[in-house]
Amino acid sequence: MPNTDISDLHGIFPTSLRWNAEMGVLGYSAYDEVTGEQTIKEIELGSSKAKFVMDLHTRARGYGSVRQGFYDMRLTPVETPAPEWPGEDYKPAIGCWLWNPPLGELRLETNQKTLLRAVSNVWDQARTFKEAAEGLIPIIHFTDRREQPYPAIGRTFWCPIIIIITWVPREKVPPFALREPTVKPPPVLDSQVRFALLEAQPAPQPAPQRDAATRTRSKQPRKPNEPSKPAERGALDDFLDDEIPEL
Repeated sequence: MPNTDISDLHGIFPTSLRWNAEMGVLGYSAYDEVTGEQTIKEIELGSSKAKFVMDLHTRARGYGSVRQGFYDMRLTPVETPAPEWPGEDYKPAIGCWLWNPPLGELRLETNQKTLLRAVSNVWDQARTFKEAAEGLIPIIHFTDRREQPYPAIGRTFWCPIIIIITWVPREKVPPFALREPTVKPPPVLDSQVRFALLEAQPAPQPAPQRDAATRTRSKQPRKPNEPSKPAERGALDDFLDDEIPEL
């Protein structure tokens, strides 16, 4: 459920992002009007639909308990006192808001260890960039999955691979702009770097050898109206213009 006038009522649940660690499948909850139940629809890893804007300014952590017929998340904003541990049935949990064009606003809440660690790693990585200190928020992409063994229980689960692909102003995302931030941007530090600096740069190539005739030949003039370099587009515009498969 997107951010609407009734989204704060009891019994109204936002669309949620889900990760099946046993099968390595990303999905989202959807209400089936025929059965009257929530169903899970798969999102292909690496697809356009697996890209989301992540609101770092409302991220939360605490404890959660999820079992058949029971769901309880007790979360408080990052950098505020953590909630009291409710007991043995509760595990560390996190929560944040996501958004993309075809699905609208989604809620990510989980106490599942592989997803929790993957998202927490994104949060930790985000703080190392100057864009975060300037109040920008990242567009993330669930690109793939990898196996994660747990020797203590003798099992292997799937962990999502999540990368940051660019940064955008928070106010450009309508539901985020309507919600008051609860977490401040990280302070500006000398150790922070520009995200653009990490983009792959082509290796320098040696200049080609030219004969004397070539060296004296003048450069061909650029044609009228010919751009000197490809036009740059806004990151959010590119995101909105991605081809999205039908639901």
